[in-house]
Amino acid sequence: MMQEQRIRVAVIDDHRVFAEALATRLSTEPDLEVVGTAGSSVEALELSSHSQIDVVALDLDLGGEDGLVVGWLLRDLLPDLGIVIVTGRVDDARVAEAVQMGIRGWVGKQGPVESLLNAIRGAARGETHLPAAMLTRALVSLSKSPSTSTPEIEALSNLTSRELDVLRCLLEGQSRNEIGSMLHISPNTVRTHVQSILHKLNVHSALTAVAFARRAGVADFRDDEEIPPSEGHRLIPGGKSPVVMSS
Repeated sequence: MMQEQRIRVAVIDDHRVFAEALATRLSTEPDLEVVGTAGSSVEALELSSHSQIDVVALDLDLGGEDGLVVGWLLRDLLPDLGIVIVTGRVDDARVAEAVQMGIRGWVGKQGPVESLLNAIRGAARGETHLPAAMLTRALVSLSKSPSTSTPEIEALSNLTSRELDVLRCLLEGQSRNEIGSMLHISPNTVRTHVQSILHKLNVHSALTAVAFARRAGVADFRDDEEIPPSEGHRLIPGGKSPVVMSS
């Protein structure tokens, strides 16, 4: 049997001792390969220019540099890169910003290493891993952002009937397998629809698509109805938080 390719990970943190210790710990996992560490945006970009990287464990504060900005720069070079924020603080506004840009994980430095390992492996699969309470606050923050503009309404109108079905299922917190079972399609077909939704809405993650749809009131209309005007924004009453979804 052919051995699965290991997940190539980079650690980006300006605290060298922490970065090296984390890299050493991650290297003990048989399915992970640490390709290097970096302590600044310059080092991170240099590392990404000559190394193949699947996931980065990225500090939010890099000695005065904004980790999310570094994340944007890395994503420009590596569009499929999975980014997991590893930080010592929690800021709801920053979490919402991270979700909007497609960050796939947020892990506290004081938390168990298993949480980081789960986030890294999930990021490599295209999943988003955030603590439930943090995820809820981020989605509420995104849902309260300024009203949907005409271009966004036009983007939603470009979705096919089946894509709208999948998007509603995402709003209800269903997994890929649950969506496939409900719509009588395979999980791989669901994944294809999700990728198409992200492309048409010009967003980077299923979580951002959910927030986008909530602002536009997608949960409140049927297939035979027009996309509602922007004033129809509201959260789903009693709706579940979205589960981890592949994007």
